[in-house]
Amino acid sequence: MRMSNSTSTPKPQAKKGGIGEYVRKRWPLFLLLALAFAYPLIDTGLQQISAYRFGGYTGSFVTVLMFSILALGLNIVVGYAGLLDLGYAAFFAIGAYAMALLTTPTPPWQNPVIPFPFNYFWVAILISAAIALFAGLVLGAPTIPLRGDYLAIVTLGFGEIIPVVFRNLTCVSIPLLTSGCIDLTAGERGVNPIALPVIPFTDFVFSKIFLGPWYWLAILLVIFLVFVNQRLEISRLGRAWMAMREDEDAAAAMGIDVVRTKLMAFMMGAMFSGFAGAYYASYIQAVFPSNFDFTVSVLILCAVIVGGIGNPYGALLGGLVLVGVDRVVLPALTGLFGPQNLGTILAPSSWRYGLFGLALVLMMLFRPEGLLPSAVRARELHEGEEQEAASGIIAAEDEIARESEAG
Repeated sequence: MRMSNSTSTPKPQAKKGGIGEYVRKRWPLFLLLALAFAYPLIDTGLQQISAYRFGGYTGSFVTVLMFSILALGLNIVVGYAGLLDLGYAAFFAIGAYAMALLTTPTPPWQNPVIPFPFNYFWVAILISAAIALFAGLVLGAPTIPLRGDYLAIVTLGFGEIIPVVFRNLTCVSIPLLTSGCIDLTAGERGVNPIALPVIPFTDFVFSKIFLGPWYWLAILLVIFLVFVNQRLEISRLGRAWMAMREDEDAAAAMGIDVVRTKLMAFMMGAMFSGFAGAYYASYIQAVFPSNFDFTVSVLILCAVIVGGIGNPYGALLGGLVLVGVDRVVLPALTGLFGPQNLGTILAPSSWRYGLFGLALVLMMLFRPEGLLPSAVRARELHEGEEQEAASGIIAAEDEIARESEAG
């Protein structure tokens, strides 16, 4: 007769909570998302009530969301990998011009030998992101031996070169393919028009009047790219980036391929930027070299620093705050108080860079880790303070012991 064991294997218990518990814990986030999605309707109502004196900022918030995507991409390079990139706007320009040249129905060149390849928005935006990713590989390959300030100088030069290149591609000759000179980018006149998104039951041509569809699509893109950013952070590649950020030599000694890791950081950050550039080009329906100057790179870097280096939510918050102040708050204040009342010099928009500089100084003095930092970065920045406090406590205890012995 077979004896049954007195101890039986415990059955796995079902997880408590479920969707209801998940929503209950995160209801402020869901409420914020609901308000964000409802903003275009609120904005339209404000315009009608106030006779267009208040409201009308949905288009500005589309730009804010695009810059937030740029901040998410730069967070990979600066926040995860610890590589200082001062030419990030170059990939923004590459994505925008790739989208423009792939989809404009009236190419800027005359009598092209190569037929017009693409006229679909979603195909072109993916190809534009891939072209920007390849540009990240091209930039990252020669900069692998560089660190710190030297890397910053090289990326700064790359960021200054790309707009100049697009400005001067007005006479291009391709052997065996073209006869004569091709005006590729039309210089300062820019390239336009550009393909619009195609979504069922939504007309983006009409949406140039009501910008809600552009805004909602940008919100969905931001949510998706935040998810991608988070998955990269906890992936094996993300851990390699953060190990390289802590100590590159120690990471190489532990078996991390530093060359591949650096290249992947540049490529992923460039892909985010190219994706945002392609969408932005379709939104404004024209690209010009002056849209991608050095101030764009500085603004995105400031957004990452103020928001919190190494945290995708911090980078997103920094982009929303800084670019929101730059594109929404300051123009609104200028419209209310200046320049007719305060003059051009005292108008709030005239002090934008001074305000950004003041914000950076205050952040470095009082909260160097940013508004929403990653836990690792916060510990790194406050490690010295903790050690100093611990040494102070030990010194005080030694002093008390000496006094007790003397007494």
